[in-house]
Amino acid sequence: MSLTLTDCCKTMSANKKDEDETDGSLHFENLPDVILFKIFSYLYIGDLCRAGRVCLRWYNLTRCQVLWKYVDAHDMQLTSYQLQKMVPILPPCVTYLRISSLSTQQRIPFLTPQTAIEIRERCPHLRTLIIESAFVAKHINFTDITVEDLPQKLSVLSLRKSFFHTDQFFCSVSHPTVPKIKVLDCTSCWCVCDNDIPFFSRLGDLQEIYLAGCPISDVGVVILLKAVEHLKVLDLEATKIGGQTILSLSQNSNSLEKLYLGYTDVADEHFRCLQNTSLPMLQIVCLRKTSITCVGLRYLLNYLRSLKYMNVSNCSISSECALELSLQGAPTKQLNFESNKIVNLEYCDHFFHRNNFRDY
Repeated sequence: MSLTLTDCCKTMSANKKDEDETDGSLHFENLPDVILFKIFSYLYIGDLCRAGRVCLRWYNLTRCQVLWKYVDAHDMQLTSYQLQKMVPILPPCVTYLRISSLSTQQRIPFLTPQTAIEIRERCPHLRTLIIESAFVAKHINFTDITVEDLPQKLSVLSLRKSFFHTDQFFCSVSHPTVPKIKVLDCTSCWCVCDNDIPFFSRLGDLQEIYLAGCPISDVGVVILLKAVEHLKVLDLEATKIGGQTILSLSQNSNSLEKLYLGYTDVADEHFRCLQNTSLPMLQIVCLRKTSITCVGLRYLLNYLRSLKYMNVSNCSISSECALELSLQGAPTKQLNFESNKIVNLEYCDHFFHRNNFRDY
């Protein structure tokens, strides 16, 4: 959780007021370093830098490397020039970096090879890199940066809402210095279609892939499932998938643990291909706002033996069926029937609901 500097100051001021009422000798500037340090740990990087300008004491506290281990600057919406200025101040301890471009419509490269290489050199321990809404290309027909330019220890890569050329970006994954990407997030990347899926198969260590909101269909998913082994998490929400995807999942996904199919056209009949041996490791399924009904739900609960949680909110599940399944369903399974109150939600965005980015 991150807060703005204004929120933190309001909280500190409220605490100071309460303390002043009980002890007139206690003042705001007398707060111990440990309290200030705790407050600073909740700030985004922009507010942390602004806090460091208050006084010498705050500057010294905000420069502590522990506070810079997880750098979240997505709220600043940087230009390419501002990013180039920010990278030199990053300390070597950074393991998490989240940045966002001002606009993908400018057709100006946001992450240049020079900047990427500097990030790799300055942040050798970087494990998670999230780039949002960026134009990661030299121009519309060419990308001059590859995964080889990224830090070697990187294992979680997100290019969400960005433009890049898949074939060029992942062209050098066989090089020994290329990071072993385990988690790839391409949420809402309109440039990723069925023809781009084969290039993901080059990532031999891939365990999780998030394709929510991408213009892909059954064709691309079938190729992905046949090419990528040991896939544990697959996010296909708000895509154009159907029965062929479910059939391929039942035949090629023995390691899959989490499956997200919300906001798609999957329906009861698509799950008739399931057997007792299908998806033996699957524990979590999201079918929010799909055409699944009580018939399909019972079918899933019967065949997915290892299932622990299923989200079927905003589906055609009657209250009687929900009550019956809650009372008679497998005791180890948790079902979510509650309606979604967020009207304009396009997908659940499971990538940012992952338990802990630090696991990688």
